[in-house]
This record gives sequence, C-alpha cells and structure tokens, in this order.
Amino acid sequence: MPFDIQTSRDTARIVAYVCTDAGAAVARSVIEQNGGNRAQLHGGGLSGAARLASEAMSSDILLAEIGNLSVEMACECVTELCSLGARVIVLGALSDMATYRALRRAGALEYFSYPVTADEILEMQKSLPAGRASVTAASRSLSVGVVGCKGGVGASLLAQNLAFHAASAKGGNRRTALIDADLQFGTHAIDLDRDETRGLFEALKAPDRIDDTFITATMEHLNDRLSFYSHQIRLGQDSRSHESGLARLLRPIGDKFAVVITDLPRDVLVRQSDVVAGLDALIMVIPAGFAGVNAASRLIEWANAQNPDLRILPVISDLRADAALSRKDITTSIGRGVAAHLPRCDVALTRAHRAARPMVEHQPGSPYAKAIGTIWAATIAAPAAVKPARRSFIRRVFG
Repeated sequence: MPFDIQTSRDTARIVAYVCTDAGAAVARSVIEQNGGNRAQLHGGGLSGAARLASEAMSSDILLAEIGNLSVEMACECVTELCSLGARVIVLGALSDMATYRALRRAGALEYFSYPVTADEILEMQKSLPAGRASVTAASRSLSVGVVGCKGGVGASLLAQNLAFHAASAKGGNRRTALIDADLQFGTHAIDLDRDETRGLFEALKAPDRIDDTFITATMEHLNDRLSFYSHQIRLGQDSRSHESGLARLLRPIGDKFAVVITDLPRDVLVRQSDVVAGLDALIMVIPAGFAGVNAASRLIEWANAQNPDLRILPVISDLRADAALSRKDITTSIGRGVAAHLPRCDVALTRAHRAARPMVEHQPGSPYAKAIGTIWAATIAAPAAVKPARRSFIRRVFG
C-alpha cells in the first residue's frame, strides 16, 4: 500500500492508522488539509494503533480504520486507547446504527462509514476542545425511547415527566432533549402551552445540518437544561416521508445533549427499526389488561431482534382502567420484571394540565412523581446481569 508503515513520535494534531487503500486516501486527505505530513499516516488500522498505544498517544486526534476486525474487537481497541487518553475517530465499511452506537459507547468520538470525505471529518474535529482528554463510555449521551403498548396508557405523559426529571437539578441535572415522534397527533407543545417547533420537519429532512446554532433557532427551550421538538403535520400530508429521518436525527441530537428522550408511537417504532438500533433503553408502558400485555410481549420480542443489547424497562400503568391483572401475572406473561408502577392520579393530573406544567414540577410529592423518580433510577442503572471480567483485547492477543 502506498503509505509509510513506520511510526513517528512527533507530536501531531491528527495521526491515522489505516489498513485499506480507501482508508489511506481519506486519511491522507485529512492530514494534508490539516497541515500535517506523510509521517502521520501509518498502517495497521485500529488494531495496529492499539498495539502501538504509546506512539498513538503522541497525537491529539487518532483516526483509525476498523478493517476486518469484528465490532466487539473494534470496541475493545477503542476502549483500550481511550483509557490511555486517546481521542479516537473510527472509519469503517459498516453503516448500521448498531455499530455506530457500540463504538460510541466504547468511547469513540465519532464513527464515519464509507463513503466519507475529509471535509466531513475535519468539520467534526474542529468542534472538539483543544488538548487531549480521556473519553469513556460514561460521557456518551443516553438515548431513551418511551412507547405505549396500547393507546391511552400515558406514554407521552411519562416521556414528558421523565424529560423534566432528567433535566431537573433535583433529578438527573443533565442537559436533556425531548423528541415528540408522533408527527400526526403529538401534543407536547400543546400540553406545555408552548409554540410548536416547525424546525422539527426541517431537522428530519436534513439532520446533518444540526449544530448548536440550529438547535437554538429551532427547538423550544423550556429552561437552560431542557429543550424539545414537537410539531403536528398538516392533515392530509404523509408523515412517513419525515419519519424516515428520525434515526438520523437522534444521532446529532445525542451529540448535543446528555439525555435524549423520544416519545415513540407503536406504529412509528415498528416502521423505523433503525431507531430501535440506536436506543440505549426502551420504556414500555403496559396497561394491566390482556391486550396490552399481549402487545408488550410481541414488542419485546421484536425489539430484542432489532437490538439484542437494548435494555427494556416494562412499566405498569393504572391510568387506563383495564382487566386489573396482577403484577405477578404481567411479569410471568412478558418474561421479565417490572421496573415501576404508575398510579392513577386524576386530581393531581387535572391540576397539572390546567397549569400547563409536568406532574414532577406541579405535584412533586405525588405518588406519580415518585414513580417517575423510580423509572429514572432504573433507566440510568447498570444492567443487572454483569458479564465476567475479561482481559483486554490487546493483552489477550499480545500479552
């Protein structure tokens, strides 16, 4: 291959480790446009960078190509490099959302699938702070979907209150985005007595345009930590053409916010399977009735097929009167434990709606608000089943 495979200890803004001609061409262009030289371009790809970790650390940005590594091994290499202080941008041929999310959780600053241009990589690189910093999976955004297994169970109400709790100083205290994915009848703007965000459809059509300026101009900002998108399409228009951009929208939104909570109607969730691949957790709101439990079982099976690593959190809702199945019966039917129970709260809910405020703010001491706190704790908690510790990829192969 036409590039130098020797390593260099010279400090450089960007150092690249590639293993294909396509990767070499992109990396060479990136380095040249960034004012670098050929000594900053190396062979070996991502695994080579991990083997030569001390040399790789001489760079501020490490551009590495996956090559033939499995996603699991690539993630281990990224984690190894990040633990040593590298800031890693990954290149690869795989273009699925699951690969993107896995590498981001492993600590990668960004993952670009081919075809990609030097300008796209450099544009992302320009937004990074100067100097080196350890990037860990804990610094990545948390993407949460909320879906009702039947209409009228309070899924939108839960999503709205969970977003407020995540942003609250007494809750998650994180910069949070609430995305209303019900383009036909989404009501978050109406419930909160705010203007609809017409920029939502523009964002769905061109998610690559999203930056801080675009967010400031097009999202509705409820406070300094909470913003939302919510807008109803005109009757007679086809919402599906806009829905197809939802998965691509969540990616840049996740770069700007610590938490992204998406209110997902069932039909949108099933039609846009790429959205499921990009979620960290999916909260299923289940009424205590036969139809709701049946729908939950089917959705759990389907969602696990799309994203085997997805954390699914069942929540029982009493907001809709139903067959009053017991928690034990529901747990047995869906094959997993229930994360929380949302109590019926007609009076408190009426007062909160009249004030155009979420329950967690208007009635913070209510049983419903306490249940939201329980759901938040379950959402951010580490998975219950922890895999046995393994030696790192580098030590297993070269140790």
